[in-house]
Amino acid sequence: MHTQTTMAIDAAMTGASSRTGRIIIVGAGFSGTLTAIRLLQFATGPVEICLMEREEGFRYGGLAFGQASTNWEHMLNIQAGRITLRRERPEDFLEWANAEADRTGWPLKWQYHTFGVACVVPRRIFRQYLAERLRGAVADARPEVTLRELSGETIDVRANEGHGYVVKYADTASEAGGVQELAADQVVFATGHLAPAQAPFYHRIHNHDRFIADPYAPDAQERFRAVASDETVLVTGSALSAFDTVVSLVHAGHKGQILICSRGGHMHDTYPVDHEHDIWQARRPPFLDADQLTPDVVVEGITAEYAHLRAEHGDGVPASIFAERVMKAWEPYVIELVSRMEASDVRMLLDRYKSLIVTNRTSTVREIGSVVRDRMRGFNGAPQTVSSLPSTIQDMRLAEGGTKIRVVFADRPDIVVDRVVNCLGNNTDYERTGHPLWSGLVHQHRYAQPQSKTHRGIEVGAHGQLIGAEGRAVEGLLCVGPMRQGDETTRRGRLGAFVFSIGTLRNQCFDTAMEVLRRMEGEPARAGAALPEGVHHCLVRSTDWIVADIVPPLEEREAARLRERLLSFARERAYPATLDYLHAEDCTKRDKYRTVLADELADTAAALAREFPLTAEQAGRVVSLLTVLVEKHAVHNLCDITQLARWDSPYAEQIKHAPTKESGR
Repeated sequence: MHTQTTMAIDAAMTGASSRTGRIIIVGAGFSGTLTAIRLLQFATGPVEICLMEREEGFRYGGLAFGQASTNWEHMLNIQAGRITLRRERPEDFLEWANAEADRTGWPLKWQYHTFGVACVVPRRIFRQYLAERLRGAVADARPEVTLRELSGETIDVRANEGHGYVVKYADTASEAGGVQELAADQVVFATGHLAPAQAPFYHRIHNHDRFIADPYAPDAQERFRAVASDETVLVTGSALSAFDTVVSLVHAGHKGQILICSRGGHMHDTYPVDHEHDIWQARRPPFLDADQLTPDVVVEGITAEYAHLRAEHGDGVPASIFAERVMKAWEPYVIELVSRMEASDVRMLLDRYKSLIVTNRTSTVREIGSVVRDRMRGFNGAPQTVSSLPSTIQDMRLAEGGTKIRVVFADRPDIVVDRVVNCLGNNTDYERTGHPLWSGLVHQHRYAQPQSKTHRGIEVGAHGQLIGAEGRAVEGLLCVGPMRQGDETTRRGRLGAFVFSIGTLRNQCFDTAMEVLRRMEGEPARAGAALPEGVHHCLVRSTDWIVADIVPPLEEREAARLRERLLSFARERAYPATLDYLHAEDCTKRDKYRTVLADELADTAAALAREFPLTAEQAGRVVSLLTVLVEKHAVHNLCDITQLARWDSPYAEQIKHAPTKESGR
């Protein structure tokens, strides 16, 4: 039945070439590992997925969750019910942790712990979750879809003659070592954060062993253990990395004074015991009606609107969550704000108010915050050991024969400390990265450029495609991770740690992996059309575009009827079938849903050719494009963080705000 059409649709879904393709992921931390998992889940092959990591201590976990950079006292600053790797299955982590995880190497405290939606989770457990889900994805993948894990530092990526790219890397796995080259069809950069920012006042001490430049470096935990228990430690910066540093020091047995220094003295608050994530709606701030948005207008307007919201809606809402919910509700207005302001003004405001934004955008779970806050308070017989030091540092220099560090302030007397830990965050300027790979991508090959509005990260397309120096997407080069933080602000209004939170990166990895597979399989190029950016956000816009731009001219009445026919099919049949496919838990079920969907598409293409003045080829092209748009729409909806996750499991009863039905728009 419909043999030719069925074959055409199946080819559109699975790819017509039998050549084994290759996708190289540069970086095997959180983003790289999760991207590999998604590729393994949905690739129809034949394809080899190469996962490259330069630092084995960061494999699967990266900077935040890696074995080398954490200890068992480092907790995720997010509840267990919100850390699933698959947003379509919010209970996935809980099911793994309570029924599947091998707890042999866990501390006794956690070996007999039952995880619930509101529990905290040690970061090392999350790394294990990533590693085991990767192994599961390998086992479940189609036979012609394989994973190859490589150890080495990627030095360069350059265009291959004729097709794809050549990835050049220093092999660190074999005894021979040396520089190797590997051809790839698509390359996904998941290189994580750049090196920590280095303030000018560090220049006299930056190479001294009394200065810890990176609290997440592979040797950082060893260096924290080397700090004497009674030493005075100055921590520069007051964001989450400062809290992590306090946890590391306490875990190492430190009992001396810890001074947390930042210009404004802003620090994260602590969530209440019964905290649960929620999403608010807020009015459009009136100051956005101004003809010109200068920095003064913006600062005054935000201050006034926040005061208004606090007066109107703040009763009974703890301060520790009020600011976070307002900033989440303001994300659509941040997009407008950034788009209308001069780039130099955007950067100035982000720099000037960085600490205020970061510390207000999220509080800390009690298991993190109490380590700091309780030591700032002190108790009878347990003196205060942590202090906030609001001040501006001018200089640092070695003192007392190099055994201590003198800190010079602009607004208070000098102090002498035993150690300094840099917690100022990471460099975000891709114009000057100090990173050979990114220097080559930006300056030599011009495959990438710094993000234009914020100058944080790089310019990317909707699915993470690198935007080259000439302003066009570079075919075959994509990225996931912190290098997209400026785009997260300009495109989605995210600020603070939410530009690279678990939820943000989880969505990037899913969306980018699906885009990579579409390109590997030749869609929509095979259908002979370039999809307009954002058209897939709405099925009405999708069908309108197909009828207006793809279908040969029709009479107005026939065009309206075709639009209605395509929209009905998309909403009632293709979208639900696509969701079934994306939700499927194993390869066998995914293959089953693909077959069902392919039959549906073939029947629809044949019906369109009968009912409208379209050839079989034209009808097949229409259905093929609609298939791509519906899949993109489904992925977009699953990644929509303006909606709470959908729970359909025994854990749902632990959730107050638990939508249970997914719908197309």
